Parts: sequence; structure tokens; C-alpha cells
Amino acid sequence: MIFKLHSRRLGTSLVELIMFLAFFALCSGVLIGVLSSSSEQRVRQQTIATVEQEGMQLLQMLTRRIRRAEQITYPLAGASGSALVLQLADEGQDPTIIALETGSIKVAEGNTIRILSSEGLSISNLQFQNTSVSADAQSTTISFDIIKVIPLPTAGTYSRSFESIVLLFPDHQRTGNGCGCSTPSCTDDVLSWGVCDGETCGDAVGSLPCG
Repeated sequence: MIFKLHSRRLGTSLVELIMFLAFFALCSGVLIGVLSSSSEQRVRQQTIATVEQEGMQLLQMLTRRIRRAEQITYPLAGASGSALVLQLADEGQDPTIIALETGSIKVAEGNTIRILSSEGLSISNLQFQNTSVSADAQSTTISFDIIKVIPLPTAGTYSRSFESIVLLFPDHQRTGNGCGCSTPSCTDDVLSWGVCDGETCGDAVGSLPCG
């Protein structure tokens, strides 16, 4: 008697392979979606943190400059404007002017103008209100908005408003503007000012917007 032995071939069928590939593709898609969402959320959080930090630093830098001023010469008490002019005792920093130009906060100290805000951020709606109640009790409010583009394919921006009130702490005896320069004036939305050179007042090299 002859017995025939039938061996069963072990392996993976085409249907099983297709099912495995489909399951793998599904899991990969879900995983990539989760990782992408997590990465986008992290980028958004970093953008928010950058704007918050930059806004607080700008307020601190502006506050330090304003507090050491002798007096506010522009805008007048009770008025508001997009530029702030301060009289300082230090001839090299007198006057100190804070204004907005092309999305950046700029500070002029005498004949030197520098950018105070960082690159990659757009500043808008810079406003100062002279809230002084007397010549010996001067103060101003500062307000501005910061806008930053979120670096994602979907783009979008994040914006935040900042505001603060600053009190001046001048000495009782004012010594700034020893040469008697005229109060800075705003003409055709351009602010011009004079600087002392010893006892002589000359026109400043630069200008800033005040409209």
C-alpha cells in the first residue's frame, strides 16, 4: 500500500500581504498626522512665547529711558501722539525721541538713531499719551501691538497688544537743553529737533515720523 504525504506549504498569501500593507499605511498616516499636529502646535507656542517676551522687553527698555528723563516735551500734557520726546540731563542723550518707523520702534538720542525692536517682528499702533498732572508729576502711557508671522505652511500670524504707564523720576533741578534748543516740532508728519553742541544748538542729522 502506498501512502501519499501531502505537506502544507507555509508562507504569506497575496491577500494577507495586501491586508498588512493596508494596515501599515493606515497606522503610518495616523502617526504622521499626530506628529505633524504636535510639531505645528510647538511652533505656534514658540511664536506666542517670542511675542510675549519681546513685548515685555520693549516695555522695560522704554520704561528705563522714560524714567530717567527730566521732562516730557512732546506731546503736551493731556495730548497723545505716535512719538515721544524727552528732555534729559545728559547732553549726548538729549533729546531722547521714541517713534515708530517701517514697523520698528526707533530711539533717537541726540544725533544717534537706533532700532530698539527685534527683526522678524512688526510693531504697529505705537501711541503715547501725556498723562502728566503737573511739571513735577509727569507720566505717560505707552501702547503698541506686536505681530509675528507663524512659520508654518498654513501661514497665519499672532498679534498681541501691550500697554503700560510710566512715571518720571527727575531731579528737582533740570539741567537738560542747556543751549536753549526749540521744542521739537511735528511738521507734515515728520519730527525735527535740535541738539546742543556746547552752548550752540544745531539741527539733528536725522528725523523720525510723528504722524
